[in-house]
Amino acid sequence: MIAALSPRVHSYPLPSIYPVSADFAVTVNGENVPVTAFAPEPGGGVEYHYAHFSFRGTVNVQVSTRRKITSYSVSPLALEIPAEVSGHTLAFTLDRSRYLIVKIDDLRELVIAADPEEVDPPGPAGPGIFNVYTDFGADPTGRTPATDSVQGAINAASEAGGGVVYVPAGVFTIGNIVLRSRVHLYLAGGSVLRATGTPLVYSTQFHHDSLGMDGTWLVSTAPGSVDVTVSGRGTIDGQGARMRKESGYLNHLLVPVGTRGLVVEGIIGRDSGSWAFLPSRCSDVQISNYKGFQTQRQFENDVLDINECQDVTVRHAIAICEDDPYSTKAWAEDANIAMSWPHPRQPVERVLFDDVVAWTHCAAFKVGNGHYSHQRDITYRNGCVYNATRAIAIDPCYGSEPCSGIFYQDIDIESLDHDRGNQSWLLIHTRERGLGIGPVSGVRIERINVRSQGGMKPLVAAGNADGAITDVVLRDVVLEGTPLRSFDQLGISLDTNVQEPAVTYGEA
Repeated sequence: MIAALSPRVHSYPLPSIYPVSADFAVTVNGENVPVTAFAPEPGGGVEYHYAHFSFRGTVNVQVSTRRKITSYSVSPLALEIPAEVSGHTLAFTLDRSRYLIVKIDDLRELVIAADPEEVDPPGPAGPGIFNVYTDFGADPTGRTPATDSVQGAINAASEAGGGVVYVPAGVFTIGNIVLRSRVHLYLAGGSVLRATGTPLVYSTQFHHDSLGMDGTWLVSTAPGSVDVTVSGRGTIDGQGARMRKESGYLNHLLVPVGTRGLVVEGIIGRDSGSWAFLPSRCSDVQISNYKGFQTQRQFENDVLDINECQDVTVRHAIAICEDDPYSTKAWAEDANIAMSWPHPRQPVERVLFDDVVAWTHCAAFKVGNGHYSHQRDITYRNGCVYNATRAIAIDPCYGSEPCSGIFYQDIDIESLDHDRGNQSWLLIHTRERGLGIGPVSGVRIERINVRSQGGMKPLVAAGNADGAITDVVLRDVVLEGTPLRSFDQLGISLDTNVQEPAVTYGEA
């Protein structure tokens, strides 16, 4: 018999640039865990709060407020985490890593980002370690730029044939950073790589037509690089809401481009002024324990977009934003957003999103937009939609390539209270916008619990015969407690370019 591991909790110092929550205090097994008030937009106030720690074993989490608690919820609701209230304190137990959204009375939500304990994290010194502070003199206060120190450590590790670039706790202000082959960028808990907040030091790598703004890649990879890792419990912070509002300039936080063998584990991506994390034309990509925290007050700020990549696994993540938390895309070579991507256009193939939490004003789990290459074998599994306008969305437009082999499995849809158009739990819509339209086929939507259907009926519609929708199956779907046993229950009509979806319930 294997003995259970003794509990262990790792909390991290709150970076000096982040405000402490005035509404919540959190302890884990009696140890104080800092709570950050997320308020990135100048003058915008607090949008939500988050507490971040890692652990092993079984731990007791206590959330305290300034007043007596009268109502609460702990999402994902499907986990059915039992909790107890005593006066000002809500308590519950965790025995594995979870990303939770706690709602107490009329307070803003509290995100509990409970990471797994790191396995063999690198130390700050030793063979193969390139410490940006002790070895390269980076300023950990954020007052002076650390770009040369961080890039110098990366270059030295690359020239040595590979190594760990160690970023200790502290705030490091950076310009453009480029990761190279066989380099492992390690962000220790409490560390922040932070953008300057102004565009003056950045090279422009894209233009966002819908916003009419230029933008930069804060951290990217060298095109053609191999075996690049970004891990730890630290943060990449774009100061994006401020830079977008005050300077009309955007940034992507992390842009791996043309990389084979990419691992991203455990970090926080925070406050990009545009789409945040964009693996682009990459292959063999592993993303896990990722936390994406964005404002919900600015459009076009997706958390994680998989762009023309193959063999991608995203496992255990939480994404909060105004726009799309998770999506797959394929753009033309000359598209404004892709103008600096290397290599020819590529398909999106074999992409898995597993154990993912979404909170957005837009579409939670999306395939599209951008269909200039074939998108196929894409799966969303074990997902929670805390709140959104649309939960499941297949939305091909901009391009005429097909979309096939799309799977949504074991999705729990808690609320659809936001309204950014087509407020419903399901949208499959091929649209013609003057740039082509392609077909959708082989869609499987299975074991979906729809607690809230939104204000509109599902939309399944094709723009024309080129965008025909065929071979769609809805299996074991429950709508607000009622099993979906026939297509007629949806109460929608179909155009001539849509084959009626098959509906089954409770069949082997």
